[in-house]
Amino acid sequence: MLAGAVLMGMSSCGDDFFEQKPADSVPAETAIQSSSDLASARAGMYAVFKGNSNMVDYYGQQMFLYGELHGEDLVYNSTYGSNRASFYYQMSYTTASDFDRSNAIWQSPYAVIGRACRIIEAADGGKLSDKTEAADEIAQYRAEALVLRAMATFDLTRVYGKTYTEDNGASLGVPLVTSSLQSNVKPARSTVAECYAQVIKDLTEAISSGKLPSETTPGYVSLYAAKALLARVYLTKGDWANALSTAEDVINNSGKSLWTISEYVNAWKKDDAAHAKEMLFEIPVTNTKDWNDREGIAYLYAENRPDVPGYGEAVANKNFLALLAQDPNDVRADVFLAPSNDSKNIFHGAKVYLNKMPAFNGDPRYASVPILRLSEVYLIASEAAFKDGNTAKAVQYLNDLLKNRTSDASRLVTASTITAARISLERRKELVGEGQRFFDAIRNNETITRYTNESDRGWSAVLPADVRSYNRDYFKALAAIPSYEIDANKNIKQNDGYGQ
Repeated sequence: MLAGAVLMGMSSCGDDFFEQKPADSVPAETAIQSSSDLASARAGMYAVFKGNSNMVDYYGQQMFLYGELHGEDLVYNSTYGSNRASFYYQMSYTTASDFDRSNAIWQSPYAVIGRACRIIEAADGGKLSDKTEAADEIAQYRAEALVLRAMATFDLTRVYGKTYTEDNGASLGVPLVTSSLQSNVKPARSTVAECYAQVIKDLTEAISSGKLPSETTPGYVSLYAAKALLARVYLTKGDWANALSTAEDVINNSGKSLWTISEYVNAWKKDDAAHAKEMLFEIPVTNTKDWNDREGIAYLYAENRPDVPGYGEAVANKNFLALLAQDPNDVRADVFLAPSNDSKNIFHGAKVYLNKMPAFNGDPRYASVPILRLSEVYLIASEAAFKDGNTAKAVQYLNDLLKNRTSDASRLVTASTITAARISLERRKELVGEGQRFFDAIRNNETITRYTNESDRGWSAVLPADVRSYNRDYFKALAAIPSYEIDANKNIKQNDGYGQ
């Protein structure tokens, strides 16, 4: 229930990771009375964004599974997995009732939005007891709330609405929430264009406020995280010029740099000296009170090994590994691990387990979860430049990345060899496992092909014929709005194909 999720978001609970005092017991109408209260509300907003072992319907787990298992490069490990990653790979859902609070990306994003709205309203209300002496702190928290509200709205729009360029945003997106909702408010869906306009408004307002920190702190959004997100939004919207200029701002001014070939594999470890070089926004985990436990995405990706626990839910598709193998000098193949135990000889020695969230002190539950990286920004710049007709810059930014991923100079591109397909391929190889592949395929109107016949199925589970290969015209390319929301809010129109 949307209003319920937003009202849940209004609760300003803290979280031990952020070292803030919980405020759940304080009535909502009086909870935020000072900058200290606002700090607790901010902690609660980030806590919902991250989730916990009982709420993994956003970046705790489901946002990654939706973006990857819907695609073709990672597949559900039907032989050794625990069924946690099967839903969006098998795509067996047919009605809205198949989408519940565990797999539908709905409740937590709206709770993030609700908490963000509460922070913004408190900051704008002028009633905080220390509004003058804590003005800078209050303004910073407000700007961060704008960024997370924008991210949650953008993600919801991508999941439930058609990609912007399909019909210039004319189709339905999601209900827009920009203020605290009472329980009896039942908003209808706004258009995709209206949702994007609000996302861009929130991000540009946060960026232009001058209050977002320019330095990156794990767990918190910064100025250049906001700009990287805005570049992603502009790219998805098809606004090539703004996508390029915003990406270039991050590349030139963030102080971040690409991992080198020698750094790449180990840099995924959160305690590696090079780790922070590329990270613009990540979710850190420091103790058992701020993790997603065994439901977190890092635990799902990790194989259950003698030295490291995990579920091993997702593995690289055989066809994707063949793409990586086309360049034996591409270091990105080395971020996959061979099985420690393949008793049924399914993988035949292939390196199939993604290790982008490596265990810390032997436990993947303490791994940091990447949300925005500099590599993606280079790829945004290259694609936006190419589609805007600036081939020279497209070549420059793609080669800047490739020089840090392969030692084979013949793999670099030139003005005559660069194509949209090559940029898309490099996005697949660079961002695998980070929740982007499905959305890239949809916005570029690419066909997602898991396999076409038994000879190229590899170790993929047997799939219904209709989801072995599909494109954005297939109704299941959009998720159903969960039935619990439709039942509670008759003003919301269901996506086509799922009934009402």
